[in-house]
Amino acid sequence: MNRGLLLLLFMVQLMVSGCGPQSEPARQERPVLHIAAAANLSYVIDELTGLFRTRFPQYASADIRVTKASSGSLTAQIRNNAPYDLFLAANTAYPEALYNDSLSVGEPVVYAEGVPVLVYSKTLDASRGIGFLTDDEVSRIAIAQPELAPYGQAAVDIMRNAEVYDRVVSKLVYGSSVTQTFQHAVTAVDAAFIAQSLLYGDTGNEVEKNGLLVMEFSPDEYQTALLRQAMVLLDGENRLAADFFDFIRGFEAREVFKEYGYRVE
Repeated sequence: MNRGLLLLLFMVQLMVSGCGPQSEPARQERPVLHIAAAANLSYVIDELTGLFRTRFPQYASADIRVTKASSGSLTAQIRNNAPYDLFLAANTAYPEALYNDSLSVGEPVVYAEGVPVLVYSKTLDASRGIGFLTDDEVSRIAIAQPELAPYGQAAVDIMRNAEVYDRVVSKLVYGSSVTQTFQHAVTAVDAAFIAQSLLYGDTGNEVEKNGLLVMEFSPDEYQTALLRQAMVLLDGENRLAADFFDFIRGFEAREVFKEYGYRVE
């Protein structure tokens, strides 16, 4: 085959290729945000992410993933390189530990203060206050594991302050998180210390459906500092994470936290 014919065939191939369908430009990937959230945020976090999408239309279709567990468990996961971008904890101690070990971007920021409550069966007589937990009619009391969940430590503080802890310690049933503790309340125990925020959403309906009553406590009955909830940014290169971090610090987010039973400054 002579060179002229080869050149002609080559030019024809170029023309055919040029007339064919053009390759589509690469599709832009959806921004992704993976949040590690303390279990007490189980219901408020959905409200917050929904409001965030509304206020930031550019993130309306963002892939926002939330993993909920005790703050201690989430901290252990972060130390083992779990791919979280932001950590919303139930206290300040866990975020501060991550910051001190250079595992976060910037210092922790307090965003709310949690409030502990006791839910108990309406068949029990709680007219004399928390002392009723020592009654024979109360056989099991659920609290979150104090070493993993700050609400568990708050429960211990409340019982020690009332001088009933040593008399009821044998009745204690431990949950791995405050949400698991609530599940014990509706299935297997007579009383449970939980977060006030869990009285909203689905768990709020469970309280009413199961005939549970609620006992509140004054701030001087436990260490309020234990339940000052802080957050830390874990990925400084994720613009979505930084924007959500700033959003949580803002006025609208604080109002949402108030509606869900938290104290805010």
